[in-house]
Amino acid sequence: MIDIHTHIIPYVDDGADDWATALALLQQGEKDGIKAAVATPHILSEIDYRLEPEIIKNFKELKVRAEDAGIKMKLYLGCEIYVQPDMTLEHTLSTLNQTGKYFLTEFPMNAIPRFVAEKFFELIIADKVPIVAHPERNIGFMSKPMIAYEFVQRGALMQVNAPSLLGKHGEKARQLAFTLIEHNLVHFLGSDCHRPSHRSMGLREAYKVIVDNWGTETAKNICFENARKMLNGESIEIPEPIPIEEMEKPSIWKRVRTFVNGR
Repeated sequence: MIDIHTHIIPYVDDGADDWATALALLQQGEKDGIKAAVATPHILSEIDYRLEPEIIKNFKELKVRAEDAGIKMKLYLGCEIYVQPDMTLEHTLSTLNQTGKYFLTEFPMNAIPRFVAEKFFELIIADKVPIVAHPERNIGFMSKPMIAYEFVQRGALMQVNAPSLLGKHGEKARQLAFTLIEHNLVHFLGSDCHRPSHRSMGLREAYKVIVDNWGTETAKNICFENARKMLNGESIEIPEPIPIEEMEKPSIWKRVRTFVNGR
């Protein structure tokens, strides 16, 4: 398995606090069966790229320390970009494994900004592929899941968090993660790990959930094959996305009748 969303570089964001924590995360992930991982520290605005030299330096040191500790997991570098109207992808960290093609981006948790569709269109026609981080945790997608279909139809890809499939981010996030996979709208799995004891590094349990519900082939693509192609800058063939039908919300009178009648 390949974990494309991690916060394993110490001293650069809200992830690993120190080298010991970073190594503990990697050991935890390796024991879980993760063979490769992408370090994706937060980039909250263009100003945060001033930290790029420090991030690269710490990443290189992490690789050395991991090797010295006997950790065989392959490590790659990228970042998680907080979507902004002026976001650019011209920095070393901007695209995952520096291929110039795929980038991981997150939205504010309570909304999908109006400018995103236009910004994504601008980047997609320049052959830059957005990977939307944890859409299942976003209130905008929860309210209107059909928006996820529209994004994928226009060329974006989606990454869900492993804990979401296990209910660790709440039942609404779990249900939406299931719905997105059911409709061919999930292309990657990530741990979004921060610390071994809280938001840990692991994909195996979520992988089993995918196998049990959608089969081995789907699990293989989401947990390994698509990530392998992404790291190599290759094109990813995805299954045809399926529209998500909006569930009709019962009127207040129907809810009252249901309550009164007990059914």
